[in-house]
Amino acid sequence: MLDKPKWLQKLISFLIDNITVLLTIGFAGYIIYRQELAHMAFSTDELLTAILGVLGLLATSEIIERYRRLNSINESVKRALSLLESRFTDRPSAIAFFEKPPRLDSYVQAAEQIDLCGVTLSSTINKLFGNLRERLRQGANIRLLVIDPDSLAPQMSAQRSEEPDDTDYYRTRLEATLKDIEYLHKNWQEYQVQQGASKGSFFVRLLSYAPSFGLLSFDANRSNGIVFIEIYPHGSGYESPPMFNLTPYRDGEWYKYFTEQFEQMWEGAKLWQPQVTTK
Repeated sequence: MLDKPKWLQKLISFLIDNITVLLTIGFAGYIIYRQELAHMAFSTDELLTAILGVLGLLATSEIIERYRRLNSINESVKRALSLLESRFTDRPSAIAFFEKPPRLDSYVQAAEQIDLCGVTLSSTINKLFGNLRERLRQGANIRLLVIDPDSLAPQMSAQRSEEPDDTDYYRTRLEATLKDIEYLHKNWQEYQVQQGASKGSFFVRLLSYAPSFGLLSFDANRSNGIVFIEIYPHGSGYESPPMFNLTPYRDGEWYKYFTEQFEQMWEGAKLWQPQVTTK
């Protein structure tokens, strides 16, 4: 069967879409023709009836037009939702997923529970030193996980670095970290004595192995918690290692996975003890 010409299809579509408007115009034109040109005057009752008929057609036309608009909006929303669903179900690019190292000051300042895990955490603790000290004074709970200098962890870390034989590099950084930790612990204890009250907690544990990723967690057990994961490189790539963040609402299962990873590492690590100074 041959298709109808396009002009005919357009004409039919136009007539269907505008039927009430065309009827209104036609009815009004007939009334004007009969009243003014054909000299077949309407009686008052007939004229009122004709006017009501035109108004009825106008009202019907407005209702149909509103329905068409709502239907058009509904279809547009459906198409937009369909497009969004197709975008979200597709795997995002690595560029969209990984992020640059964030500024952590605001997260530290707002968190009640702070969990940090890394090889030495020297850069992280150095940058956040003042904030960590203040949060301890305000009663935050802080846990730090770093490698044990008396284990094979420094050698393991060196083996995957650009200088496989330079274990002194990690030992030096770890020594600086432990000095900062020692100071934080001492300062926190002295502050509690001055205030006459015990607030918050500060624990440090040592891993006997080099972790495969760094973890920076803030209020992990709360609905507004966030965890940053840094994937450690092998060989080169220390300038811009891959990092991503997880939240419980958006990433449920994987958020739980990484927070539980921290807990498992924490349970298997050795408790760090501050040095006892004698006077």
